[in-house]
Amino acid sequence: MPPLPDPHLIGGGINALAAAAFMVCDGNFARPQITIFDAAGDPEHGYHLRGGRMLTTDNCECTWDLFKTILSLVNPGLSVFDETVAVDAQYQPDSKALLVDGCRAKVPVSSMGFSMKARFEAMFKALQ
Repeated sequence: MPPLPDPHLIGGGINALAAAAFMVCDGNFARPQITIFDAAGDPEHGYHLRGGRMLTTDNCECTWDLFKTILSLVNPGLSVFDETVAVDAQYQPDSKALLVDGCRAKVPVSSMGFSMKARFEAMFKALQ
């Protein structure tokens, strides 16, 4: 069987980082073989997880299980999960709005006219 080409992932979000971790852990790829294209980090300084305010310990169980298997590069004896929980405890998110207009004013989600049923339908459609 010919060797597989080196993988290239677009975006440094949780999906690409998880894919890279599984390629290393389960696919036997060496880290230098995997390229992640994103402007939000680099191997020397680390990568940023955007949307982290939604990454709480009461959901995202698969992500947390993955983070528990990856050892910290800077804190011996800790996992990426341990580091993430510690940073999250130190820097509490303070989001005041999910949507803002061109003048940076809060836009109430209720003004969009979506019922709770419509929100669930959109969420489940996106998961398919």
